[in-house]
Amino acid sequence: MGILYLTRHLLPCAETITLGSTEETELPCLQTVVIDGPSLVYDVYHRLLACMSPACDILDVQPTCNEVSRGVVIFLHRLAIQGVDVKQICFDGALPLSKRSTRLSRIEKSRSRLEACRRQSFAMRKECRREMSSDVISSAIWRSRSLPTRWKNLPENPFMVSAVFEDLIHRWNKTSIQHEFDFELACLPDAEYPWSNITIMVPGEADVGCARVTKMTGAAILTSDSDLLVHDLGLNGSVAFLNTLQLIEESQENSTATELRAQRISPADLCRRLGIPNIQRFAFELSRNPQAPFNELLRLAKEYDEGEESSSEYVEFLREYREDHSLNMKKDVLISRQMDPRVSELFWQYELPDTYSETPPFHVYLGLLHEDHSRRCAWEQARAYRSLGYALLDLSRPENQRSGSIHEFVRRGTRVVAEQVTLPGEKSVMSTLKYLQQRLNIARGVFQGYSLSDFWFLFAFSEVYEEISSTATIPSAKKLESFLGKGYMGNSGADWADIHLLAQVQAVLYSLRMLQQFILITAATYDIGLYRNMLEDLPPLYLLMRPRGEIIGGFSEKETCRRAVQQLVQNYG
Repeated sequence: MGILYLTRHLLPCAETITLGSTEETELPCLQTVVIDGPSLVYDVYHRLLACMSPACDILDVQPTCNEVSRGVVIFLHRLAIQGVDVKQICFDGALPLSKRSTRLSRIEKSRSRLEACRRQSFAMRKECRREMSSDVISSAIWRSRSLPTRWKNLPENPFMVSAVFEDLIHRWNKTSIQHEFDFELACLPDAEYPWSNITIMVPGEADVGCARVTKMTGAAILTSDSDLLVHDLGLNGSVAFLNTLQLIEESQENSTATELRAQRISPADLCRRLGIPNIQRFAFELSRNPQAPFNELLRLAKEYDEGEESSSEYVEFLREYREDHSLNMKKDVLISRQMDPRVSELFWQYELPDTYSETPPFHVYLGLLHEDHSRRCAWEQARAYRSLGYALLDLSRPENQRSGSIHEFVRRGTRVVAEQVTLPGEKSVMSTLKYLQQRLNIARGVFQGYSLSDFWFLFAFSEVYEEISSTATIPSAKKLESFLGKGYMGNSGADWADIHLLAQVQAVLYSLRMLQQFILITAATYDIGLYRNMLEDLPPLYLLMRPRGEIIGGFSEKETCRRAVQQLVQNYG
């Protein structure tokens, strides 16, 4: 998550390198890399956001899961073209206790940005943004451009890291790549799913997995996280920063030569040049003196007393960079591949409570949805389904390891709070599973003839509609028809009411996805019988979290749209 100002101090000491082999450069070449998965996802996201058309408004500008996922594939394909060997792509499976305060401060920062975003004025538009083509995405991710001021308050897409992890393992085979992109496939690894076997969710931080691979192989880490410089990367390990990547194209006599350049720091080499014992000392002094100038930090790192090596403050600082939380990697990698990062984090709190949680209740951090900050948090929807999933995990453990309740970190008004969710007992779990199965059976009868993605959207939509019908003034059938067919309920175009309604639907869909995964990972230790298959046709995340412009495609015909609304009102109103 980064030590404040570490990159600012050390990046001027970086060297320019080229990724892959080329005969046309005198720069050092990186042949092998390990990728910090979340860093890559966020880097692609911000590059896409920076290149959005100025005609977009704040309601539609956020890059989608599908756009980001395609951007990641374009990036990985370029590495393959350049001849770069990707050893591993690591994702966070859980963050240690030491990162909890940093995590909460970042969630609060996202909340305040959402609040500021809500205050921004915008022109109501009747057209939804079209999803970016692969050619536009390809151009955007190799272009370095600062973010327009009016979009700096936009919180990031809370589902994109989960979606990319899932897609790299289960979606992007050579058939789907060829269908989506105009790519030469010969440069890709031989496997049908080129990146599935190298994509892992580390039982801990992605940093730990990246550092381990780098120390073993000498590969460079592609990341945006300066913390990785402080890990033990061995004598040959290095860090190349994603935000410095540039694709250089040079015209030659009969062709165009391309070169992929970045800024790299090799900690062992840098320490020799600066005359300091290690990067850890420099980073430690910076953590104690964030405002100190570079030369002062250098002096402190050089002049430290050797007795300080064993000081409690220094030992505590090094703890998160020296502990290997990724225990039993071979045993755990299979189950980790089934899990969403938020599900994984709760799982590891049960497995290793001393590392990932102080005492029960354990905690779940739900991302900040793109919602109306002035309204009740959209995560209030479908809490019963999330609670059911948490309870399945809890009941699958021995009695002395159960939590009994879970803390969900969510937005409440203008704060981020830990809301306690009391977990149902075994009898209540089975009755709730039966209730959900009945609701799904009814919905499958009501919403016949729709695509799988449209069915699940309508089911989630009906869950939201049924709840608001008992607590508030419900939208008229005409407004619902307008939302499904056009993407907005009002006469003048989209506004925050439409965005909030979509966020509520997304909250239901993601809660069902969490429940589906809890059912899968507890199947061997807690038998729920036939209910274990009731969510098996839930689509992947990039389809569940479609933007408004994609959703209305399934209801573009007036008769289809009108029929869906009639079914909704008659059965759930």
